[in-house]
Amino acid sequence: MIVDCTLGGGGHTSSILKKMKALHLNMKHRVLGLDRDPDAIARAKIRFENEIRCGELEVVHSSFSQGLAAVNNRPIYGIMADLGISSDQIDSETRGFSFRYPAPLDMRMNTHNDNSLADLLATITETELSDLIWKYGEERFSRKIARKLIDLRSKNEFPKDTLRLADAIASVFPPPMRHKRMHPATQTFQALRIAVNEELLELEILVQKILPAVHTGGRIAVLAFHSLEDRVVKETLRNQELYSLPSRKAIQASDEEIEANPRSRSAKLRFAIRK
Repeated sequence: MIVDCTLGGGGHTSSILKKMKALHLNMKHRVLGLDRDPDAIARAKIRFENEIRCGELEVVHSSFSQGLAAVNNRPIYGIMADLGISSDQIDSETRGFSFRYPAPLDMRMNTHNDNSLADLLATITETELSDLIWKYGEERFSRKIARKLIDLRSKNEFPKDTLRLADAIASVFPPPMRHKRMHPATQTFQALRIAVNEELLELEILVQKILPAVHTGGRIAVLAFHSLEDRVVKETLRNQELYSLPSRKAIQASDEEIEANPRSRSAKLRFAIRK
């Protein structure tokens, strides 16, 4: 089977299904789509109703860490993992991934989990927050941002939504830096999202347990959107005992693709074959 570890809006799964049909392959139970976002699963069940009914696609609410349980010892001949957040999540006015809207301080990919961004920020210490923003966001103003947010919390003035949180973060930057192309809160929001969803822990499980489970000759494709993720993927796939690399360089979006889809600007796709 082919496993799409991050079903999302279903774009990659749709392309995989079309390609398999074009090659006249046996489609019975050939694609498994996983996602830990229950909203994504609900949308996929509507979009792929026919494929699910025909047994061509199986959709499971699951994270990377539970992925092998869903595979259930069936041979994996290909894996796709898109490590970015989906457009549906970014564009949502209620999920808290974007600071374009006054959304709740949530950021949970799996809304069935207990710990939201609000829960994290209610208990974290200044040092822990500073370290988190630096480690996961590589934000050089991490100490000032942490100090500002903890000070607001101590005064019972902590921002109640993502728009106000982004404004508070931006306020610690020098004025000339507040109006550049990239919003000054971008890297901090990335760091907070990674922490809330334990994304690097999930990635570690993916590269240590799931990628090595791919059958000999199987294809592996991982799409990363920031340097921390890409570094882990790159170092993993350079294990010459397990993987063969058609190209040692990541595939990046062309100028034309970036113009059509600006969110692809930071994407890096790495491809490998299981030995």
